[in-house]
Amino acid sequence: MKKSILFFILLFLLSAGSVFAVGAGSTGLNFIKISQGARQAGMGEAFTGIADDVNAVFWNPAGLSQLTRHQACLMHSVWMLDVNFEYGAYAFPLGELGTIGIYGVYLNAGEILKTEEDSLGNPIFTEEKVGATNFNITLAYGRKLSAFFGKDSVFSDFAAGLSVNISSEDIAGDAGGGYGLNLSTLFNPRYENYSFGMSVENVGFSNNRPSLPLAVRLGFGYRFALENVILPFTDEGAFIFPDNSAAAGLDVIVYPTEQIVRFNAGVEKMWTLNKYHSVGVRAGYKFLNDLGFAAGITAGLGYKLTAGEKNSIEIDYSLNPYGDLGLTHRISLTGKFLGEPETRKVQDKQTAAEYYRSGYDLLYAKKYQEALAEFTACLKRDNEYTSAYIGVGSCFLNMGKPETALKAYEKALELNPENEKLRQFIEKQKTEKFLNGQQNR
Repeated sequence: MKKSILFFILLFLLSAGSVFAVGAGSTGLNFIKISQGARQAGMGEAFTGIADDVNAVFWNPAGLSQLTRHQACLMHSVWMLDVNFEYGAYAFPLGELGTIGIYGVYLNAGEILKTEEDSLGNPIFTEEKVGATNFNITLAYGRKLSAFFGKDSVFSDFAAGLSVNISSEDIAGDAGGGYGLNLSTLFNPRYENYSFGMSVENVGFSNNRPSLPLAVRLGFGYRFALENVILPFTDEGAFIFPDNSAAAGLDVIVYPTEQIVRFNAGVEKMWTLNKYHSVGVRAGYKFLNDLGFAAGITAGLGYKLTAGEKNSIEIDYSLNPYGDLGLTHRISLTGKFLGEPETRKVQDKQTAAEYYRSGYDLLYAKKYQEALAEFTACLKRDNEYTSAYIGVGSCFLNMGKPETALKAYEKALELNPENEKLRQFIEKQKTEKFLNGQQNR
């Protein structure tokens, strides 16, 4: 695990170092910086390290490797200054071959009063109205590196992504465009709640426009249960793994050509109302923006309709203020279908059994802390491994934590209610605890 993390950091530093040499200057075709997806916009535009839906095609193509179903997204945005833009994305997994995605963006600035310059460079305002439009189309691909190196190598928890884009811009007949390449990676450890993502974007060239807005994104994602947010830091966190209904993201974005750095942070929380309906709220903040404190705030709402076990429809809305420029609203519709629902839970019963045997040997050798770590690793791979819960209980009992031990034993009994010997042992421990409590009064 440590080798994987070090490799990810090294990869980021090497990639970042290569782009920082570009130097200062202005860029063109900056509409391709505009973030896509109402869910992501509501989360403070911090999604590079999460990248777990079709919109990974924009944020981090390596994240497409997490998709197990076809997914499509349509978004309409009411932008500032009466500008509107439309976004559509589609991704389809190819099993072990990876996932292909595509998205397109169309931005229409409407009619603008034309302004000219005199020989001295002074503006001349006219009544003539002109149009301005922008268009981008991107093709992306993401795949897990375990397909090449196997599931037990240092690269097993990595995914890589690649995308190419074509952009065009036309302002009052002055047309230009560009071609860009994006490279990305995602470190997504199995059995853990965190992930890291990195993307180097818009490496390419332009015609009749300044250079593309080169960018480096580094993102961190974390999934957790909001109701049990401190659980991973308690003793019970060694054997209780609740469903994670909340996520948090942190992105660092560097635009080396423009010498700009941005920090974005955001969270989301989903509530399952019943087997058909779920709702969510999102919030975030974009630090180091140029439009004042309020312009950094983001907020969003989400609704999910589950139609059967494999299909769902999601409606998301986000509100993003831009200071004196006004508010922007985004609403998106996402469909997920033709495949098994995405999940981060991975079962590996064979490896779980190996960890259990190692834990049992350490327990027998009275190395309780080491044994506990092995039993925990076992349960992360198979959370129904009854004997591992008993092993956890034995560790805590010998470490002088009988109350925590009882919780582990009761979890084992819950999974195997026919174990009368364990039931009697639990009752004995409760009786002894009660009697000791009475004596201490």
